[in-house]
Amino acid sequence: MPTKPKKTKSTRPANRQPAPKRPPLVTSRGVRVVGVRGIEVTRRRDGVECVVISLAPHYTVVVTGGPKPTIALGYTHHAFAAEAFELNGQLEQVINHVRKHFPKLRVD
Repeated sequence: MPTKPKKTKSTRPANRQPAPKRPPLVTSRGVRVVGVRGIEVTRRRDGVECVVISLAPHYTVVVTGGPKPTIALGYTHHAFAAEAFELNGQLEQVINHVRKHFPKLRVD
């Protein structure tokens, strides 16, 4: 006849409280943003220098301003950056490549 395993006591303290829930991120128009872990904006006197958007769990979008703005997309420690200041420039070429090779991802 098989024996039942012995019950062991939990090592978790009895008075441990659950982690507090973060308030949901809401845009300036009152729209709740799901999946966004944080938004960090770096400002200069003449405007926004950089916006960093952290997405759950390991993704980041970085938009830099200035005379030659760039957009960087990354996960964990792999990323790419593309300049976003001219027609048929780096960002437009990346977008066209993704649209061509991944048609299900297209947004029009």
